[in-house]
Amino acid sequence: LGLADTYKGQVNVTGEDYNVEAGDDGPRPFRAYLDVGLTRTTTGNRVFAAMKGVVDGGIEVPHGVQRFVGYDKEKEELDAKKLRSALFGSHIAGYMRHLSEEDEDRYKLQFATYIKAGITADKLEALLKSVHKKIRENPAFKKKTPKDRGDLKQKRWNASKLSLQQRKDRVRQKKESFLKQQQQEGDN
Repeated sequence: LGLADTYKGQVNVTGEDYNVEAGDDGPRPFRAYLDVGLTRTTTGNRVFAAMKGVVDGGIEVPHGVQRFVGYDKEKEELDAKKLRSALFGSHIAGYMRHLSEEDEDRYKLQFATYIKAGITADKLEALLKSVHKKIRENPAFKKKTPKDRGDLKQKRWNASKLSLQQRKDRVRQKKESFLKQQQQEGDN
Protein backbone atom coordinates (compact mmCIF):
# COMPACT_ATOMS: atom_id res chain seq x y z
CA LEU A 1 0.00 0.00 0.00
CA GLY A 2 2.94 2.35 0.54
CA LEU A 3 1.32 4.02 3.53
CA ALA A 4 4.54 3.92 5.57
CA ASP A 5 6.17 6.35 3.14
CA THR A 6 3.15 8.68 3.04
CA TYR A 7 2.43 8.72 6.79
CA LYS A 8 5.68 8.82 8.73
CA GLY A 9 4.07 9.54 12.08
CA GLN A 10 5.84 11.48 14.82
CA VAL A 11 9.56 10.93 14.28
CA ASN A 12 10.76 12.53 17.53
CA VAL A 13 9.10 11.21 20.67
CA THR A 14 8.09 14.31 22.63
CA GLY A 15 5.14 13.03 24.61
CA GLU A 16 2.81 15.52 22.95
CA ASP A 17 -0.54 14.26 21.68
CA TYR A 18 -0.30 13.35 18.01
CA ASN A 19 -3.02 12.46 15.54
CA VAL A 20 -2.43 11.23 12.02
CA GLU A 21 -3.93 13.64 9.50
CA ALA A 22 -5.17 12.39 6.12
CA GLY A 23 -3.40 13.95 3.14
CA ASP A 24 -5.25 15.72 0.33
CA ASP A 25 -3.96 13.39 -2.36
CA GLY A 26 -3.47 9.65 -2.05
CA PRO A 27 -4.99 7.08 0.30
CA ARG A 28 -6.12 7.80 3.83
CA PRO A 29 -3.95 6.55 6.70
CA PHE A 30 -4.47 3.05 8.01
CA ARG A 31 -7.02 3.11 10.83
CA ALA A 32 -7.03 0.74 13.79
CA TYR A 33 -9.18 0.55 16.89
CA LEU A 34 -7.88 -0.22 20.35
CA ASP A 35 -9.44 -3.33 21.85
CA VAL A 36 -8.28 -3.68 25.43
CA GLY A 37 -10.17 -6.89 26.10
CA LEU A 38 -10.21 -7.62 29.83
CA THR A 39 -7.37 -5.21 30.61
CA ARG A 40 -8.27 -2.63 33.21
CA THR A 41 -8.33 0.79 31.61
CA THR A 42 -6.63 2.69 34.40
CA THR A 43 -4.69 5.87 33.73
CA GLY A 44 -1.13 4.99 32.83
CA ASN A 45 -1.79 1.37 31.85
CA ARG A 46 0.81 0.03 29.42
CA VAL A 47 -1.84 -0.75 26.81
CA PHE A 48 -2.17 3.02 26.32
CA ALA A 49 1.61 3.37 25.98
CA ALA A 50 1.48 0.73 23.24
CA MET A 51 -1.33 2.65 21.54
CA LYS A 52 0.75 5.85 21.78
CA GLY A 53 3.56 4.00 19.98
CA VAL A 54 1.16 2.89 17.25
CA VAL A 55 -0.15 6.44 16.78
CA ASP A 56 3.38 7.87 16.77
CA GLY A 57 4.22 5.25 14.15
CA GLY A 58 1.69 6.72 11.70
CA ILE A 59 -1.43 4.61 12.21
CA GLU A 60 -4.66 6.41 12.93
CA VAL A 61 -6.20 5.27 16.22
CA PRO A 62 -9.13 7.31 17.55
CA HIS A 63 -8.20 8.18 21.13
CA GLY A 64 -8.14 10.78 23.87
CA VAL A 65 -5.29 11.67 26.21
CA GLN A 66 -7.19 11.01 29.45
CA ARG A 67 -5.56 7.61 30.06
CA PHE A 68 -1.94 8.50 29.24
CA VAL A 69 0.67 8.78 31.98
CA GLY A 70 0.89 12.41 33.04
CA TYR A 71 -2.75 13.35 32.47
CA ASP A 72 -4.03 15.59 35.27
CA LYS A 73 -7.77 15.23 35.90
CA GLU A 74 -8.09 18.48 37.79
CA LYS A 75 -6.31 20.63 35.19
CA GLU A 76 -7.65 18.47 32.35
CA GLU A 77 -4.34 18.55 30.51
CA LEU A 78 -1.52 16.20 29.59
CA ASP A 79 1.98 16.71 30.98
CA ALA A 80 4.02 15.81 27.90
CA LYS A 81 7.32 15.73 29.79
CA LYS A 82 5.96 13.17 32.24
CA LEU A 83 4.63 10.99 29.40
CA ARG A 84 7.92 11.22 27.50
CA SER A 85 9.92 10.24 30.57
CA ALA A 86 7.62 7.25 31.15
CA LEU A 87 7.95 6.18 27.50
CA PHE A 88 11.73 6.20 27.93
CA GLY A 89 11.65 4.20 31.16
CA SER A 90 12.53 6.80 33.78
CA HIS A 91 10.29 5.02 36.29
CA ILE A 92 12.19 1.77 35.69
CA ALA A 93 15.54 3.55 36.01
CA GLY A 94 14.38 5.15 39.26
CA TYR A 95 13.34 1.78 40.64
CA MET A 96 16.69 0.31 39.59
CA ARG A 97 18.53 3.06 41.48
CA HIS A 98 16.28 2.65 44.53
CA LEU A 99 16.78 -1.12 44.70
CA SER A 100 20.53 -0.93 44.11
CA GLU A 101 20.84 1.44 47.10
CA GLU A 102 18.34 -0.24 49.43
CA ASP A 103 18.53 -3.99 48.74
CA GLU A 104 21.40 -5.22 46.58
CA ASP A 105 20.26 -8.87 46.58
CA ARG A 106 16.76 -7.98 45.46
CA TYR A 107 18.23 -5.70 42.77
CA LYS A 108 20.38 -8.54 41.42
CA LEU A 109 17.38 -10.87 41.41
CA GLN A 110 14.91 -8.40 39.89
CA PHE A 111 17.23 -7.01 37.19
CA ALA A 112 19.41 -10.07 36.49
CA THR A 113 18.77 -9.92 32.74
CA TYR A 114 19.59 -6.20 32.63
CA ILE A 115 22.80 -6.74 34.60
CA LYS A 116 23.81 -9.63 32.33
CA ALA A 117 23.27 -7.39 29.27
CA GLY A 118 25.22 -4.54 30.88
CA ILE A 119 22.22 -2.21 31.14
CA THR A 120 22.33 0.27 34.01
CA ALA A 121 19.79 2.86 35.09
CA ASP A 122 21.80 5.58 33.34
CA LYS A 123 21.96 3.65 30.04
CA LEU A 124 18.26 2.75 29.91
CA GLU A 125 16.99 5.89 28.14
CA ALA A 126 19.76 5.69 25.53
CA LEU A 127 18.92 2.03 24.94
CA LEU A 128 15.23 2.79 24.40
CA LYS A 129 16.11 5.65 22.03
CA SER A 130 18.25 3.26 19.98
CA VAL A 131 15.37 0.76 19.92
CA HIS A 132 13.03 3.48 18.59
CA LYS A 133 15.63 4.40 15.97
CA LYS A 134 16.07 0.79 14.81
CA ILE A 135 12.31 0.28 14.54
CA ARG A 136 12.08 3.46 12.43
CA GLU A 137 14.86 2.22 10.15
CA ASN A 138 13.31 -1.19 9.53
CA PRO A 139 9.81 -1.76 10.92
CA ALA A 140 9.39 -5.16 9.23
CA PHE A 141 8.73 -8.04 11.61
CA LYS A 142 11.46 -10.69 11.62
CA LYS A 143 10.43 -14.13 12.76
CA LYS A 144 12.97 -15.64 15.12
CA THR A 145 14.34 -19.07 14.36
CA PRO A 146 13.48 -21.52 17.12
CA LYS A 147 16.34 -22.62 19.34
CA ASP A 148 17.62 -26.17 18.94
CA ARG A 149 16.26 -27.98 21.95
CA GLY A 150 18.25 -31.15 21.30
CA ASP A 151 16.73 -34.34 22.64
CA LEU A 152 14.16 -32.60 24.83
CA LYS A 153 10.87 -34.41 24.73
CA GLN A 154 7.80 -32.21 24.72
CA LYS A 155 5.77 -32.55 27.89
CA ARG A 156 2.22 -33.86 27.52
CA TRP A 157 -0.42 -32.60 29.91
CA ASN A 158 -3.07 -35.10 28.85
CA ALA A 159 -2.87 -38.87 28.47
CA SER A 160 -1.88 -40.16 25.06
CA LYS A 161 -4.63 -41.83 23.07
CA LEU A 162 -4.87 -45.59 23.53
CA SER A 163 -5.16 -47.98 20.59
CA LEU A 164 -8.14 -50.32 20.23
CA GLN A 165 -6.11 -53.29 21.49
CA GLN A 166 -4.93 -51.33 24.53
CA ARG A 167 -8.50 -50.28 25.36
CA LYS A 168 -9.72 -53.90 25.09
CA ASP A 169 -6.87 -55.10 27.35
CA ARG A 170 -7.72 -52.41 29.88
CA VAL A 171 -11.40 -53.50 29.96
CA ARG A 172 -10.34 -57.16 30.33
CA GLN A 173 -8.05 -56.27 33.25
CA LYS A 174 -10.82 -54.30 34.96
CA LYS A 175 -13.25 -57.23 34.55
CA GLU A 176 -10.72 -59.70 35.97
CA SER A 177 -10.00 -57.39 38.91
CA PHE A 178 -13.71 -56.92 39.61
CA LEU A 179 -14.44 -60.67 39.44
CA LYS A 180 -11.46 -61.43 41.68
CA GLN A 181 -12.72 -58.85 44.20
CA GLN A 182 -16.25 -60.34 44.07
CA GLN A 183 -14.87 -63.83 44.63
CA GLN A 184 -12.83 -62.70 47.64
CA GLU A 185 -15.89 -61.02 49.17
CA GLY A 186 -17.90 -64.22 48.61
CA ASP A 187 -15.24 -66.34 50.37
CA ASN A 188 -15.36 -64.12 53.47
